[in-house]
Amino acid sequence: MENWFFPDNLDPMPILCLAGPTASGKTDLSIFLAQKLGKVELIYADSMAIYKYLNIGTAKPSIEQRGLIPHHLIDLLEPDQIWSSFRFRVEAFRCILECLERHSLPIIIGGTGFYLKSLYQPSIPQGSPAHPRLRLLLERYSNPQLFAYLVAIDPPRAFQIGKNDRKRLIRALEIYHQTGKPPTSFKKITSKTRNPFQFILIGLDHKRVDLKRRIIERTQLMIKQGLIQETQDILLKGFSPNVPALKNFTYGPVVQCLQGRLTIQQMEKRITIGTFQYLKRQLTWFRKAPVLWISTEGKNFDIISDEIIRIFLTYCIGGHSNE
Repeated sequence: MENWFFPDNLDPMPILCLAGPTASGKTDLSIFLAQKLGKVELIYADSMAIYKYLNIGTAKPSIEQRGLIPHHLIDLLEPDQIWSSFRFRVEAFRCILECLERHSLPIIIGGTGFYLKSLYQPSIPQGSPAHPRLRLLLERYSNPQLFAYLVAIDPPRAFQIGKNDRKRLIRALEIYHQTGKPPTSFKKITSKTRNPFQFILIGLDHKRVDLKRRIIERTQLMIKQGLIQETQDILLKGFSPNVPALKNFTYGPVVQCLQGRLTIQQMEKRITIGTFQYLKRQLTWFRKAPVLWISTEGKNFDIISDEIIRIFLTYCIGGHSNE
């Protein structure tokens, strides 16, 4: 289905992906890089930036930044809607093709690993489609309850997921309830369709201690910028505290604070610790991904962007292959 755009005798077109963990400076660097290259459009691979109204807690590019460079896959969904890596891939391909038709250079920006993987190593999920109503029912259960439930019906999958990955626990139970079969009875089939693009992942490499410092500072800044009020405004629009957009390590503690269950100090600590844990998961994923890392130590955006451009150009002229 994808091959119509590129004849079989053409090599896949290199597409630059600026990747990296949370708080690594991707947003500001992407604006600098885009202005340096000229006629660039940015496509976001971010599971939170896709939601409307969530601006401060997602560290989205500002309205001013979006006015400088066209941005895509930001502010598409209402907070109670569900997104997936498959839908991201479809929309990302659409955005890439439209950018190319406008003679713009598309650049993917983001740190959501399973979104990035859907681009360079797509798989076809076997099991069942998403079932929003069933998910809302499963959301009522705690992580230990979900884990125990899955252990009872599919122990291998339960221990593969672990006790704390709520999203995947719910997805596994969703499959079971719709099919009557344990999730491990289904397989993921790697797509054999020829990919018209070669996704070049270039990552910003920071020392972990520097990333943690940046996370602490960013959390404090978010609170000063009005994170609590932003969350309150979303609830005042009529959205439940249990909608997908608010069930995460940033907005979850804010909701608890608004409910009187946490002090502001406890909320800040929960957000920081939750972001640290997310950082750890990201770094684990990135170690297995085909990322070309650029050290940021002692370098400004001008130097870093020159390195990114130099690496990307080697792929454009056929100097490397990551297949």
